[in-house]
Amino acid sequence: MNNVTAALPRRSMMQVEQRFLRIAGEELAKVQLGGAVAMANLLDIVASWHGSRAQVGFHEFGRQWIQEGGATSRAADKLLRDLFGLNNEPDPRKAA
Repeated sequence: MNNVTAALPRRSMMQVEQRFLRIAGEELAKVQLGGAVAMANLLDIVASWHGSRAQVGFHEFGRQWIQEGGATSRAADKLLRDLFGLNNEPDPRKAA
């Protein structure tokens, strides 16, 4: 019996995305309020992107993840929105 499963698309980050993550990690580590949670959420974004079948780049995937309310705290949401250039968009948790 053949147990064949479809392979996930191979993911690879561009150098600019790798640099973005290095700098983001260093800067978020310095932030007292929400920095650690934002780093954990950033790691969640990376892991989710790697496991996703969506044919979208890392930065766009991260923006969508944040816009869908993936951050686990308001402070982390604000930090991630600033990081991904979404600081002018409303928090989806406030929409009613």
